[in-house]
Amino acid sequence: MVIAIIGILVGLLLPAVQAAREAARRMSCSNNMKQLGLAMHNYHDVHLAFPACNYTANEDDGYAYLGYSAWVQILPFIEQDALHQGIVQSSDQFYKRWHNVASQYKNAKVDAFLCPSDLAYPSGSPGCNYAVSYGTTTSFSNPTNQNGMFRGPQTDHSKPGVETKMRDVLDGLSNTLMMSEHLVGDNETSSLMNGNSSEPRKGSSAGFNTFPTQAQLDTFGAACEAVSDHNGSNGQFWITGLPTQTMINTLATPNWRYPNCQTSSSGFASDRDGVYTPRSRHPGGVMATVGDASVRFVGETIDLSTWQNFGARNDGTPLQLP
Repeated sequence: MVIAIIGILVGLLLPAVQAAREAARRMSCSNNMKQLGLAMHNYHDVHLAFPACNYTANEDDGYAYLGYSAWVQILPFIEQDALHQGIVQSSDQFYKRWHNVASQYKNAKVDAFLCPSDLAYPSGSPGCNYAVSYGTTTSFSNPTNQNGMFRGPQTDHSKPGVETKMRDVLDGLSNTLMMSEHLVGDNETSSLMNGNSSEPRKGSSAGFNTFPTQAQLDTFGAACEAVSDHNGSNGQFWITGLPTQTMINTLATPNWRYPNCQTSSSGFASDRDGVYTPRSRHPGGVMATVGDASVRFVGETIDLSTWQNFGARNDGTPLQLP
């Protein structure tokens, strides 16, 4: 009888304990994102612009998949100046490719880039759960089409990256998404992960560039779901400026029912156009940092148009999240 009563009590208490633990993890995640948002503002105060979401490496004539992320640029503003200096020196002032940076720097674990609700990346790589938004567009490599808070690699590869200034956020900082979350992969390409995952499927044509309708997204998503070829390296490195690593877009709502999908095949990571929506293991939605550095929880049932407009810095439809 006593054992039965203890079993019942444990069964009643366990969900409450799990909920309390998730609440603590979500608070930690929110604090990380707040600090990253403030670091972006401090970077802007010094450099008069936000960092580009992809700084191309000159060594390879500007191939975007070898470029550096926005997180690298803000390291000095999150008390990681020594790590930043190590990358600068090891890369010869960002001349060398990011994967030629010394392992003690490129593989350094930075807790500020990790959400405690997610799993750890399995291969010993540092992992990364946070990604800046390049807007409501599929375009990764064309900054002209990128309408988010951040823009990426230069089409003129003699320059390192395209920076956005506060004055470029025409809809207002408090009305525009700065960054959100994504999930790390399992470093496995032979089988798909179960459930909510940021793993991108490969090779489905989108048929749209900006502001797709729900019907267009559903068609694209269903086609992606039928594809098994995928990358499992998402969320592996915070050093590289790529979708599924340190960049997301706002074409589809958070925790989209369909898998993330790139429009053509690639190797290590998604250096391709595609739909890369925010995802998290927080029940019901994702954490998001707004352009004014405030942090909100965005439910996965948010209206599609509201989310798409919130992701664009200059679409002429300024609106605040509920």
